[in-house]
Amino acid sequence: MTQEIVRYVGVDLGQQRDFTAISVTEKVLLPTGDYNREPYFDWDSQVNRRRRVEVSKPEYRVRHLERPPLGTSYVDVVERILELLEALGDREMVLAVDTTGVGRPVADMLKARLNEWLEKHPQVRITAAWIAITGGDSVTKVEGGGLRVPKRDLASAPLVLMQNGRLKIAEAMPLAETLRKELLNFKVKINISTAHDSYEAWREGDHDDLVLSVALACWAGERFPKRGATVYSF
Repeated sequence: MTQEIVRYVGVDLGQQRDFTAISVTEKVLLPTGDYNREPYFDWDSQVNRRRRVEVSKPEYRVRHLERPPLGTSYVDVVERILELLEALGDREMVLAVDTTGVGRPVADMLKARLNEWLEKHPQVRITAAWIAITGGDSVTKVEGGGLRVPKRDLASAPLVLMQNGRLKIAEAMPLAETLRKELLNFKVKINISTAHDSYEAWREGDHDDLVLSVALACWAGERFPKRGATVYSF
């Protein structure tokens, strides 16, 4: 079985006093040794048949982390994102961006520059998601493009993967230990009386920008598992 690898670039656009964080996470489908018999239609014989298909499970590998210095302009951040996409050199990638704090103008600037970049790289397909974090219970579309995603959905994505041993962090990255600390400090509290979740350190107190950038990638990978699936495309 050939490993299928898709790269997810997660971007947490920080406000003026916050760090911006950019991460690259690889989603790798690993064989489990189990097989299913899936139905298919044999066009040659015009008969419904079943074939043996190996079952795989996804593993997420954080390969790159960076924090532009505080005060870096959004123009420079956008250019850095494009530099990273070019350096990766993949024909298909997923870009997940949190625009909650900076608003639509910055997202529109990134969208415009990304469109210009794609015109120069017609062989590349970017599947993009503009995400606004909410306290709601369901994912909804934003008028004019983008998604509103509940805080609990994003928070649980990397935590569940880490708990199941399916989130790996490359040791050699300078910010690897910082990410581990953010993940360990990022706790989910459940109010038994109301059944509502509250999330510690979400842009409060401790920095959690690296966690959020990785969470965006993991959430997109789990919600849209197929290569080329549309999250929100330009």
